[in-house]
Formats: sequence, structure tokens, C-alpha cells
Amino acid sequence: MLKVLSSEAIRELDACAAHLGVAPLLLMESAGHAAARAIRLWNPDLAGKRVLAVCGKGGNGGDALSAARWLGLWGADPRAVILGDPEGPAADQASAFQASFPENVLRVESEADAAALETWLAESDLVLDGILGVGSSGAAQGVACMAVEAVNAARRPVVALDLPSGLAADTGTIPGPAVRAELTLAMGCFKPCHLLPPAAELCGEVRPVDVAYPPDLWSEAETLAEVLEASDVRALLPARPRYGHKGTFGKVLVVGGSVGMVGAAALAAEGALRAGAGLVHVLTPEPLFPIVAGLVPEALVHPGPAAGGMFSPKAAEEAVRLAENVDAAVVGPGLGRGPGPVEVVRFLLQSGVRLVLDADALVALAQEPNLLRGDHREVILTPHPGELARLVGAKLAAIASDKIRWAKDTARKWKSVVVLKGPPTAIADAEGRVFLSATGNTALAHGGSGDILAGLIGGLWAGGASPRDAACGGVFVHGRAADLLAARRSPRGVLPTDLFAALGEALAEIEG
Repeated sequence: MLKVLSSEAIRELDACAAHLGVAPLLLMESAGHAAARAIRLWNPDLAGKRVLAVCGKGGNGGDALSAARWLGLWGADPRAVILGDPEGPAADQASAFQASFPENVLRVESEADAAALETWLAESDLVLDGILGVGSSGAAQGVACMAVEAVNAARRPVVALDLPSGLAADTGTIPGPAVRAELTLAMGCFKPCHLLPPAAELCGEVRPVDVAYPPDLWSEAETLAEVLEASDVRALLPARPRYGHKGTFGKVLVVGGSVGMVGAAALAAEGALRAGAGLVHVLTPEPLFPIVAGLVPEALVHPGPAAGGMFSPKAAEEAVRLAENVDAAVVGPGLGRGPGPVEVVRFLLQSGVRLVLDADALVALAQEPNLLRGDHREVILTPHPGELARLVGAKLAAIASDKIRWAKDTARKWKSVVVLKGPPTAIADAEGRVFLSATGNTALAHGGSGDILAGLIGGLWAGGASPRDAACGGVFVHGRAADLLAARRSPRGVLPTDLFAALGEALAEIEG
């Protein structure tokens, strides 16, 4: 898995490396050399092209100076704009660049030098952004702000060193003017801004590059989150014994459906089946029974007491009776909003059965938040940021831009697995471990996609995965199926039902 570290963790890594005798200049040179190699892979046609590094006075500027110098040694035509007086190892990098390319350095001391900077930018084929790094906070000011705005105004291809200047490393917020990059080279690891919108939208493609930290320090660094890869998911999918049967692979109950949202329960049921569940039951309001049975012929459909087109409170006891005989229950797809659905959710939480709570089940919880603070068995919650905002009484924008923290804090508070849906989706467990899945695209931006995801998670859980592994696997596979579809057609034309065929393809790819 790929690590996501905070700016504070990076500072501690640097300090510990220096304490062990790894000079900061050595780390900077390793970062710059690795960045230059990554840039050549991204754009092999740089021979004779003018590459302009726009460099602040700190470590990020030193990285950019090193990368530009290496690109120059490999045949590019490098230039460097240096903002102010470099400090520490960045000063050594400035000296090394000037020694190698003495005519190609422009010193910018104040905003009065903006015209010269704009001229050099206009003459460039590629810009390396090394203005501000992970140590900056708040909006860019003074000469740095002027340089950020000039880089954007030049409309040249930009490669950002570590992060686009002006972003806050630890969240998805954009505190002020910020560089828009085509490629961002994450030094050593991801930072939250690389993955969390809206900041991630300014990063373009993000590629991690190696930095020469001592391996023991790197492995001990405090990790905010881990980014899932296909090999990780392969290891956590439940086993599929060759001689297994429908009783081997788990039983799922889907509780949902109401007038106007009958398809949601059917989508969740088929999602559970596509995840490999051996038997899937559906409890749906009695008037909807024949419709759901026709939509998912593989499922065992049960009619429940209804009133006003949704479950009546009397359905709660039937839901508990059925849930006690399955391995996991998916509650909420199309459930509706009223006293009946609230009673169903309350009874199921108090019964101690294993639950995936989605959609309208989360709305019911928002009306009675104390239900999650009491004793309950294993629970997976699958809110999108708006649903979590309703549950915790926070602002939507605050949650969307800081998903790692919100997922972690709520999972600990509720002693549950929280799937804070994406992009990217953050999956957190009660122990505080957080995983990010970057699979998926706007093909999933249709009503019904989340119902399929809830079913997938329930199916993997029932099949033998742990709650956390089921959540990670379901999210990754769901997104990967959407990626496969988007590679062949426009994402805007992909419907949730199209995912079903692609799920088998995604699973085959992941299982290897």
C-alpha cells in the first residue's frame, strides 16, 4: 500500500534522518534526481527544450533546482528563477545550478521583478513549480503569490515538485492562489492534498518518487492513511474454495425498498450476489414484493408489513427474524423516510446482527444518533459527505476536504467501520486505521451506484472477509469496474446496471 503522510510527519522524517547522519543536501539531491527521472519518463522529448524552474528559498525550491540541473545535464535547456535568498541546502543547490549554467539564473527580489519573470515563463516549454512546499500554510503572500499567479497566467505545462504551490498539504482545501499542474511529483509519499478535492483537482496526475530516507525511519513514520492497490485487495478478498457451495459463501439480507425507490433494493441484492454471496434474501414492503422478485430472480424475496408505500413499524420484528439467520444484513437502499424505517433500523441495531447501514438507514440514524453510541455488534456505515454532515452536524465542505480525519474520528467514536464515499473513498476502522481507494470516476455519479456498493460490501462480508476488508474490497472493485467501463465508453453514458457485467471483469483482473 502507498502511504499518505502529513506535513508534520515529513518534518519529523527529515529531522530523524539528519540526526542519523543523512545530510539534508543528500536527501534533496536524491529527490531532485528522482524527480528529473520521472519528468523524463512523463515527457521523453525534452532535448533542447527550455525547462524553467521557479524556485522558492526553501526545500521545495532546492528540489526544483536539482531537478532542473539534472534535466540540463541530460540535454534540456534549463533556466532557474530564484525568489529571494535560498536557505540551507537550497542555497547549495542554487550554487550548483549557477556553476553548471551560469547565464541561466534570474533573481527575483520583489514584485517589481514580475515583468522579467513573465518573460522567462513565456519563453519556456515546461515549468517546474518549486515555489512553496509542505511547510507553507495559509494563502501565498508577496513574491510567492506573484509567482504563483504568473505561472498560471503563462499557460505553460507545469510539473509541481511535491505539491502545487499554494495548497495546504494536509487537507483538500485551497487557502488562496495556487498553481494548477499537469503533473505533481509526490516526494516519497502522498500527502492529503494529492487525493482530496478540491485541492486534488489542481494536482493533475500524481506520481510518487523515491527519496533516500533510511528504510527503518520510513517504515516507522506515522501514517495518516494508506492508498489501496490491486495487490492489496487481492489479499483481502474472501477465499473461494474449489468445492464450495451456496452455503459456503455466505447469506445476505437486504432490507429496503419503498414506492418510488423499488430498484434500490434490487440493485443492492444483485450487488451482493455479484460479490459471491451464496444466498441473498430481500425484505421489502409487501406491495413491492412482485416487482423486486421479478428484478432479481436469484434472490429470495420476502414481503414485509407496509403503510404509506414503505415499511410500517410492524416490519421491524420481521427484519430482525430474517437477519438473525444470515451472515450480514444490508439496510437502507430505497428504505424511505418515516416512522416505519426508523423502527426497522432501531430494532436491527439493538438486535446485535451484523449490519451494513446505507442511504435511508443513515437518515434514520440522524434522527436517533444515540443508537450508535450504545452497545452494538459489528456495523459498517457507508455515508457520502452530505449524509455524514447530517449525522454529525458539520458543514459539507469541511467534511469533503478533510475526509481522512472525519472518517477516522467517526469510526472510532461509533466503534464501527466507516466508508466515507468518494472520490476518493476513505475507509476507516475503529482502531483508527484509514485506507483510501482512488478507483472510480464520474460513471458512478448516478443514483443507484451506492446501492450496488452496499450490496458488494455485504456480500464480501458474508463470504468471510472482515468488516474492514469487505469495505476496502467492495469499494476498490466497485470503482475498478467503473474504470473499465469508462475506458470503453463515455462515463456520462454508463448506468449503474452496466456495472454488473464489469464487476466480474474487475474481480478477475484483481484476482490475477
